[in-house]
Amino acid sequence: MNNIIKGIICFITVIVLSVVVSGESHAVGNYYYNGLQSPNDSNALKKAKQINNKDVTIQRYNYANKTKYKAVGRIRNNDGWKGYGKDSMGTGFVIDDYTVLTNAHVIDRSNGHSASPKDIVFHMNRDGRKIPYTFHASKIIKVPSSDIAIIHTKEKMSKYTQPLNLASESQIKNLKFKDNLYSLGYPWQFNGTRDDNTLAYRNKLKFLQFSSNKTEIQTKDKFRSGASGSPMVNGNYQVYGLRTYGYNLRGGSTDSYAKQEVAGGEALVGYARNYVLSHSK
Repeated sequence: MNNIIKGIICFITVIVLSVVVSGESHAVGNYYYNGLQSPNDSNALKKAKQINNKDVTIQRYNYANKTKYKAVGRIRNNDGWKGYGKDSMGTGFVIDDYTVLTNAHVIDRSNGHSASPKDIVFHMNRDGRKIPYTFHASKIIKVPSSDIAIIHTKEKMSKYTQPLNLASESQIKNLKFKDNLYSLGYPWQFNGTRDDNTLAYRNKLKFLQFSSNKTEIQTKDKFRSGASGSPMVNGNYQVYGLRTYGYNLRGGSTDSYAKQEVAGGEALVGYARNYVLSHSK
């Protein structure tokens, strides 16, 4: 019973934190995260404690245009959890000519339904006020039973960047404890005088385990609000999954899970992977 109560409290806490203090709708909606359930959560915590916090990093990254991270960008949802006309946001990345992947909660309205495509804009390779590429959504498709969304764009993005390739299922399934993964995203950070989520940050994270239903990659990762939908990649920029949730959205939580930077995301395997590939454009 205590584990059940803990799981419920943890899930509610993540939702409340995202709504109150973050720049994105981290978990607003009816999304189930197997990694937040017992015993996945406690097992991940035990493994995270075996890794020094200094081994996971978050650093400003202002030269994405010179790497394959150019395919990553900031997603503006003009009709998200903040309300119509306000900047609810997250991160996304290009996987083919006209397709961006992100978390479904990034493109949701406050009622949990998808926003209209006209209210979704992808600012690829954004760097603060510099927005070199703007792409407009033409269609939004949610992956059933998953916090993944497929965005089709009106413009051909591969004219301007090389899309990120997905790692093979065998590569993903062969991840081992403490393996390195990397990411670029648009997380909340305090930049001297104000909160900001318009700058790109590169993360190094550590693989902890797969969730018990094998659909989620659990990590030790300095995951902050705004990074939802950012790609988990290997050293060759091959995508293993999408960073989705964490316990330390603003970097100052004192919960044991937050102190150990426990986080997780959707793995691009099985049904979700096949759905994404079959609905790419």
